Amino acid sequence: MKRRLLIILVILVIFVLSSGITYSAFTSRTYGNVDQNIAKFIFETKLINHIELPLVDIAPGQVEEYQFAVTNNLNKKISDVLLNYQIILKTYHLMPLKIELYKLDNGEELIMTCDENYTRDENKQLLCNSPVQEMGYSREETVNYKLKVIFPEEYNDEIYANLVDYVDVEIKSWQKIDK
Repeated sequence: MKRRLLIILVILVIFVLSSGITYSAFTSRTYGNVDQNIAKFIFETKLINHIELPLVDIAPGQVEEYQFAVTNNLNKKISDVLLNYQIILKTYHLMPLKIELYKLDNGEELIMTCDENYTRDENKQLLCNSPVQEMGYSREETVNYKLKVIFPEEYNDEIYANLVDYVDVEIKSWQKIDK
């Protein structure tokens, strides 16, 4: 009986000592004035955040232009993280259109031309991915873009009269982890 009591006492002492060590290993305190705010991820597409452009009324020789902007702020709040974003154009490309994406901040810089050099998805949509762009967090940034859809005059033929197509603009963004 004495031996059982001694074994129980030893087990309790070991348990008490190990729980204190375990508790101290998994808790910590911060001292001083530490900013414990959580970083905000703010990414806004100004004017529109998803564009679907039906191309029903475009005729040979016409050019349609659509402008949009992306920014790292919303209602005077700036994103707290470095971020990347990519513009993805989706189209069936049934019509012989020339689709160009321009960055407008320092003049007109052609970012990409969406054509058959890009791949198609399982729904047979042509997916045109722009190069990945980066946005900082130290100051407000806004980047302006223009999507230009050109129906060349040389396709002024009756076989193109009843074709219908569209362009879908999608902007994906994510936090950049490494610098």
